[in-house]
Amino acid sequence: MKPIKSLIGSEKANNLATLSSQEHLNLRETMKQTEATEWIKRYRKKVLEEGRGEAQYWWQQTLADIAKKRGQAAADDLKKRMNEQKDKK
Repeated sequence: MKPIKSLIGSEKANNLATLSSQEHLNLRETMKQTEATEWIKRYRKKVLEEGRGEAQYWWQQTLADIAKKRGQAAADDLKKRMNEQKDKK
């Protein structure tokens, strides 16, 4: 895995309240993209360990849990980001 370049200076890393609105948006975007990448890795691992059918069932349950906790829009955004990343490879 390649190291991720820091989007903010170390002096600001300890206090998110000091971020400019643009830095805050950049950080949120990076976090959402990273989350999508991590879920793709988990899904692929599940496919290898338990098979595609079990992995798909697990993912549907996980996505439903995310929708309950964060709202359907967040779950849809995560799914969209995952599909975009998957299509790039």
